[in-house]
Amino acid sequence: MGSVNHETRPILVWVDADLGIADMVESLNRIEGVRTHASCQGSIGEGGPEQYGSYVEISWPDGETLDLVRQDYEVETQGEAWGYARPR
Repeated sequence: MGSVNHETRPILVWVDADLGIADMVESLNRIEGVRTHASCQGSIGEGGPEQYGSYVEISWPDGETLDLVRQDYEVETQGEAWGYARPR
């Protein structure tokens, strides 16, 4: 299997997002260059032994775009250009 780099363009893709995080997913997708990959509204208040907060997994093309995301959200970086955005 060879590796060929094809030219790409952004397209609208419909996803089912948890109601508690859907507005954040939409907001992040409006920032040019940001891509959302996964999300969950979390389980705080739902009980269970390992409760966790809401998050949206994102990637970004450069530090300037990351700075735009950080204006409204907490970002826990996981790599060079991806991480988890969380509500403040």
